[in-house]
Formats: sequence, C-alpha cells, structure tokens
Amino acid sequence: MSTLSTNKAVAQIQEAARLLRKDRQAEALLIYEEVADTAGNDIAVNIEMGHFCSQLRAFDQAIEHYAVAVEQEPENAHFLGFLGVAYRQHGQSERALEVLKRAMAFNADIPIVLDSLGLIYASRNDPAQARAYFERATQLKPGEASFRINYAMSLKQLDEHDEALRQALKAVKQDPLNPNGHYLVGAILTESGRTDEAIRHFQRTIRDQKTFGGAYDLLARIRKFTPADTSFIEKTEKVLKAGMPPDQRYAVHYALGKMYDDCREWDKAFEHFRQANLLQKKPFDGDAEAKRFRKTKKAFDAAALERYRAFGHPSAQPVFIVGMPRSGTTLIEQMIASHPRGAGGDELPEMPRIANLLAPGDDLRRYVSTMHANLTPENIKRYAEQYLGVLRRGREGADRIVDKLPGNYFFLGLISVLFPNTTIIHAVRHPLDTCLSCYFQNFAEVQWANDFKVIAKIYRGYREAMAYWERVLPEGKILEVRYERMVEDPENEGRRMIEHCGLEWDSNLLQFHRQERVVKTASVWQVRQPIYRSSRMRWKNYAPYLAELADALSDYLPEERRELKDLGIPQAGGSGMAWLKRLTG
Repeated sequence: MSTLSTNKAVAQIQEAARLLRKDRQAEALLIYEEVADTAGNDIAVNIEMGHFCSQLRAFDQAIEHYAVAVEQEPENAHFLGFLGVAYRQHGQSERALEVLKRAMAFNADIPIVLDSLGLIYASRNDPAQARAYFERATQLKPGEASFRINYAMSLKQLDEHDEALRQALKAVKQDPLNPNGHYLVGAILTESGRTDEAIRHFQRTIRDQKTFGGAYDLLARIRKFTPADTSFIEKTEKVLKAGMPPDQRYAVHYALGKMYDDCREWDKAFEHFRQANLLQKKPFDGDAEAKRFRKTKKAFDAAALERYRAFGHPSAQPVFIVGMPRSGTTLIEQMIASHPRGAGGDELPEMPRIANLLAPGDDLRRYVSTMHANLTPENIKRYAEQYLGVLRRGREGADRIVDKLPGNYFFLGLISVLFPNTTIIHAVRHPLDTCLSCYFQNFAEVQWANDFKVIAKIYRGYREAMAYWERVLPEGKILEVRYERMVEDPENEGRRMIEHCGLEWDSNLLQFHRQERVVKTASVWQVRQPIYRSSRMRWKNYAPYLAELADALSDYLPEERRELKDLGIPQAGGSGMAWLKRLTG
C-alpha cells in the first residue's frame, strides 16, 4: 500500500472509530469492512483497525490485526503492548502476560503495558505485584484517572485504606465523570464504616452510569430499604430493560433482591435472587469438595496429629473462626476484635496457600505421602512463622488475632499441627438460613453458591468435616457458637467465647458495632449495627421455594422433619407448597 493509500485508510478507520463513539455502529462497520478488504499487511492500517476492533470489543479480530504488525516488527514494544492488552481483554491472561513481558523487555516504561500487567496480577489475587505496576503507570502518566483508579484499588486490597482513598479522590477530581472513581471511593468508605459518604458516591455512580450494577449492589448492602424507597426501587427495575453485560445485570438483580427483602416483599425478592444466580452460575463440581477433604482426612488422622504435636509453634495468638459463609463468623470476629487484647485479621488466604505448598496436586496417595514428607520440624516452624508474620501485620500488640476465613475448616488438622495452642471457634447457624443467605449473596470469590443442589452438597461436606475434627482433635478444642443463641443472649454466649480465647470478659464487647476498624466482608452493613434478631428463621419467609433444599439437608433438620410429618407434609418429590404455607402461617 502506498503512503497516500495508507494515510487515506488510516483516516477512514479513525472516522469509523469516531462514528462508533457516536453509536453509529452500522456506518462504522461499513467503513471498516471496506478498508479491511484492501489493508493487507500494512502496519499502520492494521494498528488502527486493531484499535477500532478493541473499541468495538471484538478482541479476537483486534488480536489478528495487531499480530500483523508484530509479525513485521517483533521488537516494537508498543505493537507488542497493543497485542498483549487485546489478549488480556479477550480473557487469555497467560498469553497476554507472555506478550506484555516481551514488550517490557524492549521498553519498560509504556503506561498501558504496566497497567495491563497490574490488571493481570490483580485478577490473580496478587495485589502487591499489581500495585507495583499500577504505581509505575500512574507515575509515568499522572493525568490518566483510570490508571490511578487501578492503583487505588490495589492499595485498598493491601489494606492501605488512607492512601487508597487519597488516590481514589484524586482520580475523581481528575475525571469527575468516570463512574469507576466514585464507585471505588464508595467501596473504600464502606469498608471504613463511613456509610453516609459512601452512599453519596454510589448515588453519583448511578447518576453518571445507570447500568453500573456494582453500585446498586453495594448501595443495597449498606442501607436498609423501606416502602418509602419505592420510587428508587422502580427506577432500578427499569434499569434491567437496558443493555448491559451479565456481570452488571446480575448485580442489579442482587440489589433488587435485597431491596425487596428489606421491604418484606418475599416473592419479588426471591425472583430477583433467582435471576441473579442464573446469570452468575458457572459449572462447579459439587463432589470435588468431598474428594478434597478425603485426602486431608487421610493425612491428618489421630495418630498423625499426635505425632506432630510436639513440633508445633507455641503461639496462642491465632484464633480461627470456621464454618460456612454467612453463619455468623463476622459477628464473632467483631466481638473478639473489640476486646482490648484482641484484633481482627479478616479472611486470610494464608492457610490454604501453605497447605498447597506442602502438598500440591489432587492425587490422594501422592498428597498424603507428600504432606508427611514435607511436614518436617523445620518446615512446621517455618510455615508457622510465615503465617504469624501475615497475621500480625498491623496488629502486633494484640494477644489474640482472628482469622475468619470460613473454609479453614478444611485445614484444622494442619492448623493444629502448626499451632497446637490455637483457639478454634465453630460458627453454626440454622442450615436453611445459612444456605439461603449464601444463595442471596453476591460473593466475589465463592463459586458454588448459585445452585441449591451444589450449596447443599457443600453444606453436607462441611458438616461431615467438622464431625471428623470433633472426633480426632482433643476434647474441648473446638468451641461451637450458635448464631441463634448469640443474637438471643449475646452476653452469656460472648462470655463463653471470650473465655475459650483465654481472655477476660469486658462489657464493651457488646458494643462491637461502634468499632472504627476496616471491615472487608459480605456482612459489611451488619457489623456496623447492634445485634439484631431479624435474620433468625429467615428461611420461613421463603419457604415456598425451599422444598428441594430442605430435602437435600433433611439429615440436619430433625425438628423441621418432625414438624412436617405432624402436618402431613409431602416429602421428596413434592412441591412443598402446602406444608410450607401451613408451617409459616
């Protein structure tokens, strides 16, 4: 292609991109197709067509165009950067990482390359590495609000909330029309307990971008809705008629479910939660968890636990709260963290990470032998000290520090080996309330909470795991704390719990909701409230929809089974409508 032809083709594609920004997609595509027929291997034209396809979110075609340029200039860092970004946007993070690293080898200071690398590491739950890339991108291009927003997000994930808020507010000032900035400011303020300020930023996000589902979801989580909010709820319903990606749509459904639940409109609430879960649902092997626990059980039988006991770290500082999500773990953590000698560490990913380092892989026989081979006295001490280093970060003065990752029930054997003097608290809530609350929650990490059948399998596996640990760990090692008793009699239950932690009672613990500590949890609104009873037996509000779940959990519902039998309630296979209406009045 001649220089004149190249310049003309580039101008045409740039015009197509302008039309696309004005929502004149059909005209833009006609121009693109005309140029694509004659572009051949022209580098400049293919780069512009790659940009156009990226703007169109046709990332597979963008990759093809950028690849043409890279093939001809394989050491051009900018071309490699464009290609790497397109791979990331297309969901091919491994390929993106490879190409972006190649770009870095030729030029380590291209902001968009650094930002994309940060996004990849952030998606891999490595905020420290992500932060380094985002910070450098922001230094190189300080006026780019989107880079600063990503930098602020990584700081938030690293619990550097003051600096995260400063950077996010600066991004909002730089680009007040960017809804991501206001949303992030709202999220940081939410975790810091500054709810009223957070609400204003979520409202601003929604005003600037009506289809920003995450803003509706967080707004619904941090305040109580009443019939007085009917106008806003109706406007939110209308948002669903607009086009938006599935992740934004299901967030709006979760928000509406919460709003209607607050307003006691149970049928409308359940339908929105059902739609949210259908949109979010991904394939998940519900039996894999049981297989996963079998290898843990094999590795940590009573004999092994006794054999390793002498090698553990003497620290009594860690307090592990385990159970199902939504079972009261945050309530328990808040009470302990309110103690003058206590602190909350939130949900730390360290114990699963250590378990995987000691014995990676899924093969049962190899897992057990590898675990035992690696559990040397030296490794036990090393990993215990690594864990304590993370647990104590920013909490050095506390005698007891809580790790409330619910799924640590998988690792109670390893935990007992590393820390024989640790405190273990098992948070228990009514099975139907627990599972229903999981179904209603828009989790960021949990992959199994979108289907009652899978939720029931997870619940049964968890109960079987806890029954095993009760048998093989020393008697009294695990304290069971029931959510229902905690909300009915918080002082007596709190005294039991605090005594189990080896601490003295302090009446201020009942005012845990007044703490100003940062809280990163799905229960972020609840922990700012005094203890309330409205979540007890919540499942009865949704009884007509729970026959399948109740059937799957029947072994754990003895009282309900007797009540249903007395009422002549149909068992498995029936709709459950009649008995549930009688049961709930």
